[in-house]
Amino acid sequence: MRLDAENFPIIWMREHDHSDDHDDDADRKLFLELLARGERFVLIAEKMPRPSDLAETTPEGRREHARMFKAYKGEMARLCAGMILIGQASGVALPIRKTIENVSSAMGIGILFADSEATAMELARERLEGGKPDNPAKQNRP
Repeated sequence: MRLDAENFPIIWMREHDHSDDHDDDADRKLFLELLARGERFVLIAEKMPRPSDLAETTPEGRREHARMFKAYKGEMARLCAGMILIGQASGVALPIRKTIENVSSAMGIGILFADSEATAMELARERLEGGKPDNPAKQNRP
């Protein structure tokens, strides 16, 4: 995933072509810069993770993510109003569901599901305004 902060405070986590020269270090640097701003934001993943996504992550990559989540958990819990995954929660494979739960716990943030980009944007605005989504049709929890 690559970060797209063009519409901050909404930060998109976009899929990138694995054949391109994606720079994870640049994304990490951008993420830390966004945390340093001290402003609330929402993360939106444009697609649900797949089991193959988990398989592509190296053990060292997973450890690096875990270290980063641990180091910045307080800032994430304070600044991130939530993460929204576009896709249906009902069909999520068990390994993905466990990963989502672990990420939510490690980062100290809630994770919501939206069935479309428009719904994700609406949920993001609600989260940024401090409101909790109360429409179960818009909030599919795993």
